[in-house]
Parts: sequence; structure tokens; C-alpha cells
Amino acid sequence: MNNKSITFTSNIRFVNRAVYDKLSKSNRIYYDHNRVNLLKADEFFSEEIRTCTGGGLVNPKSEAEGFHFWDDAPNRKNFSEYINRLFRFVKNPKRGLLLGGKELEGHPYSIEQIEKFKKVFLERVENLSIFEKYRYQNAETHFHYSLKNDTWTLLTTFRRDKNSGMRTVKNIDDLLECFENIFIAEGDRLFIGKKEILPENFPQIFV
Repeated sequence: MNNKSITFTSNIRFVNRAVYDKLSKSNRIYYDHNRVNLLKADEFFSEEIRTCTGGGLVNPKSEAEGFHFWDDAPNRKNFSEYINRLFRFVKNPKRGLLLGGKELEGHPYSIEQIEKFKKVFLERVENLSIFEKYRYQNAETHFHYSLKNDTWTLLTTFRRDKNSGMRTVKNIDDLLECFENIFIAEGDRLFIGKKEILPENFPQIFV
């Protein structure tokens, strides 16, 4: 994932519900079999990424596509075809983001699916940021991407147990608690709210 001649810097920003809801959003990516779950556009968003895998591929200032891949048997069977479609729309992505995956009863393909995406993306995407495997059953993420400012905006929530209230990722401790594996690609900048999380303070998550 290293690239010694980085030209662009992507922003990854975790926000609260109020900020996310105020975003002007267009080009929604759905995740059922009756709608398109892959979209190439200058702006896109998707919601309720739980056991699914979501994210996108980007050539900054040029082109981008997002996806939301449902973790079921038909998609498992058609995985290779889906990957071919992804990289046909954005052939040589410089940057990308991948998130999702969860161990949850009734969803046997969730972890297998994100691991397959991760393997392919690491081979074909120069700089890849990853938020992999929720630690809690009720965790989910909504995301929005804008090519204009090369920014991913994410709203991630989780509940520790059935007796706890829903929490929003609002600081680095929440983020580290929510996801089992986090990798921030070289050149990407991570923000939680208005605060930037710097590599020198958390080297364990910056590639």
C-alpha cells in the first residue's frame, strides 16, 4: 500500500448524526438484488453497512465509484464477476476505502467476504484504508464520498450489549473499540469530528 510519489491526500472523516444528516447527498447505492449496488459518480452514498462490505475506488480529481456488497450466497457465487465490474469502471485506482464485516448468526459469509475483498484490493489498489470487522453485533456505518474534495464522511454507531445505549464514534477510543482492524493508507488523513488523528500519535493504525 506504500506509494513514494503521493500527489493527492484523501480525507476520512467520522462525524455524528447531525453532521451526517446535513450533508447534501445524491446517488444512493442500495444493497439488495433488485437495485444497482455499484455506482460510478462524482458523489455517492450508502447506508446500513453491517455484515455487508462497502467502500469505493478512487482516482482523485478524476473518477470514483462506490459499492455496497451484500453478504449472501448468490453474491458469494458471483464474487469474481463483481470484482471484474469494479475494476472495469475504475481500472487503475490510486486510492480506496473498504469497510464492514461482522461475526453474526445467520451471516456465514460476512467475514469471508471482506477478507476476499481485502486480498484483491491490496493487490490492485495503491493506497487502501480499511475498517474491518465490527466488534459488536449492532454496529453499522453510513458513508458518503465526494470526489470534489476527495472526502469520505462516515457515521459509525455501535451498542456494546442489549442493555447499553447506541454510541456514535466520536473519538479515537470509540473507533479503536468499534473495529477489530484499522489501516489508514499512506497519504490519507483521518479526522474524528474536527480533530485530526495524527500518525505520530497512533502509528499502529497508519500504514
